[in-house]
Amino acid sequence: MDYNWELRRLKETGKFVLGEKTTEKLVKKGGIKAIVYADEPHLKAKYEQIKTLKFAVPLNSIQLGNVFGKPFPVSVVGVIDSGVSQFRENE
Repeated sequence: MDYNWELRRLKETGKFVLGEKTTEKLVKKGGIKAIVYADEPHLKAKYEQIKTLKFAVPLNSIQLGNVFGKPFPVSVVGVIDSGVSQFRENE
């Protein structure tokens, strides 16, 4: 999977939230279908226990923020609706 391409497709056609706090709140409410997080060791350990579908992308948080047009690091993206991207379970 080309993660840069799929993240751009998510940005254009899907619904998502950026950030750890917002994503965690929505996971508790059941509003998140998948979690996309930067490939950083502390994030992997943190999200291992969550039973939601997870994707570790081979980008750091600064690069992930750049994909979404943000001038700051983004560690986690909570996917509400994947749109035409592949950040969903195989259907």
